[in-house]
Amino acid sequence: MPSSTLSLGEPAGITGAKQKLANFETEEGRTAALDGTFRPRQTDVFVVTSPKCGTTWMQQVVHALRSRGDENFQEISQAVPWIELANDLNQNLDDDHAFEPRCFKTHCWHTHCPKGGKYIYVARHPHAVGPSFYRFLGGWFFDTKDVSMEEFLHHFWLNRGEPTSLMENASYWHHLASWWPRRHDDDVLWLHYEDMRQDLRACIKRVAAFMGVDASDETLVDLACERSSEAYMREKAHLFDENLTRRFRNDACGLPFEAGGVKITQSGERERLPAELVDAVDARWRDVVLPVSGCATYEELRRTFWNERVLGRGDDDVPDTFLK
Repeated sequence: MPSSTLSLGEPAGITGAKQKLANFETEEGRTAALDGTFRPRQTDVFVVTSPKCGTTWMQQVVHALRSRGDENFQEISQAVPWIELANDLNQNLDDDHAFEPRCFKTHCWHTHCPKGGKYIYVARHPHAVGPSFYRFLGGWFFDTKDVSMEEFLHHFWLNRGEPTSLMENASYWHHLASWWPRRHDDDVLWLHYEDMRQDLRACIKRVAAFMGVDASDETLVDLACERSSEAYMREKAHLFDENLTRRFRNDACGLPFEAGGVKITQSGERERLPAELVDAVDARWRDVVLPVSGCATYEELRRTFWNERVLGRGDDDVPDTFLK
């Protein structure tokens, strides 16, 4: 995780987490991936998300599609490298992959993302992203007994803004706002996490076609659906548990190897955004995303996208069941 600014009055647990995270990536490793040294191929596919918007899920989707369900990897980011961290994990971004097309993961906003490949952007409701981020970093970089969700979201997640260097990640809102104008570009496939939960098969077929994989191969689509199902990924949790990252970076962060975040959870285990922070999260949306998108809420943005690209009809024609 790139650098985060320390702020006055923040809990000691948050300060400690930021100090540990400052060593998560090296400046040399991250910069080499983002400064133009790494040049993507036209066929390369990038899974692009703000953290906790379905990154691991989509990594598994693209890998299952290109490999017909291969499981011969230690952890998903070995098969689908995280470009910002790859150099620190002894991965060469210029290497060929075992399967084509080459696939990568990134949390870069559009300005910093290497250009020249194809990009699958997955958006998710901010009210779900915040609690998921807390649960993921809690138990890894801080103890949830010492840092409440409200403290984490206020002093860490909401405190992020627009990057001032390659070493900084964009806030959730700046990240989404940077990619939204590109949503209809030929080299961008825009998806919503909620669409994947509602109709994974339809989303997988769109991903396959975008990647250049035969979307009419129903056997392959069936396999990709099975290999990216919640049940499968929970059963094979060791393939999605950041063990590769922990092995190479926990020591540098002053953490024991076994420390790590939770990625694969059941729907009923997901926590809700604390009511007292809903207004603050929505205010960030109005400040950052509304001026770029014209959409006052995430729900309106999702509806707008469907009207534009899928339905091509007015708001009243969008099925209410779709937006649940």
